[in-house]
This record gives sequence, C-alpha cells and structure tokens, in this order.
Amino acid sequence: MILEKEIGIMPTRLIIMRHAKSSWKDDSLSDHGRPLNSRGKRDAPRIEAELIQRDWMPDIVYVSSSKRTQETLEIMRKIRLDAEVYSQEELYHATISTLYQYVDEVKEHKTTMILSHNPGTEIIVNHLSGRYEVMPTAAVALFEKQNDEWNLIDVLRPKKLQNKG
Repeated sequence: MILEKEIGIMPTRLIIMRHAKSSWKDDSLSDHGRPLNSRGKRDAPRIEAELIQRDWMPDIVYVSSSKRTQETLEIMRKIRLDAEVYSQEELYHATISTLYQYVDEVKEHKTTMILSHNPGTEIIVNHLSGRYEVMPTAAVALFEKQNDEWNLIDVLRPKKLQNKG
C-alpha cells in the first residue's frame, strides 16, 4: 500500500465504527431514540482526532438512522465535511448479511465508513479480520483491501486513546 500512496493512488479502505456511548436516563424513549451520554460526547471527538491524525477520512459514510449513531457522526463534524453521508434505517441493529451488503458496496480507492451498532459491528469486524475483536462503544476498526481480502490495520478504542494522550 505504501507504493500506491507514493504514486497518488489511494488504497481501498473500510472504517467500521460502533456508535459512542448512549444514555439510558429517559426510559420513556425508544431504543432507536436514545441520545449520547456525556462519555459518548467526549469519546466521539477523540476518535475523530485519531482518524484525522492517521489520514483516515471517509469519502462515504453509511450511518444507522438511530439518534445515537446520528449524534456520533454529528459530533465528528470534520469527518462529515467532504463525505457523502447516507442515513440507513436497515443499519439499525443490522444483520451480518446486511452489513456484508454494505461492505460489498465499498468503492475502489475510496475510504468508506459504516457507523452502526453491536452485535452486528463486532460480528462483521470478527468475520472480516478472522479474529476476535471487542468493539466497545465508539470503537473503530480500520481495514485495507489487499488482493481482494480485507486486512485489519488497527482497532481504535477511546479508553486506549485517552491513556495515550
């Protein structure tokens, strides 16, 4: 992939993110309508800063229609600046087959983000990577496509980033 970057060809990349931490305070809200809590509002910018530092800005974002995923993306404003954003009802508690449909839509030489929920987020990351990775709230898995295979580059978790800085 270094050679591709040196000659100006961007690799095909996939970012799979679980929404930031949500609030359970208001039990009158539906699960779909739950907002982020204060920790979620702190973690989303932390992840955004790391993605920017690593130059992993998405060209396309597919985001669940739930309030907490929408708020996660809204807080990560810089990521949204140049990205095409598609709010998708079917990403709310998506099945593995639904998530694979989105993975199959990833465009060559573009960076695509899928922002969704567990358990689907964790399951798709584990399927694509071939190993077990825990995906807590606001966690991000970074993949690059090489020879038609998705290779896990890293998993970013807010607590680790907090300890880093």
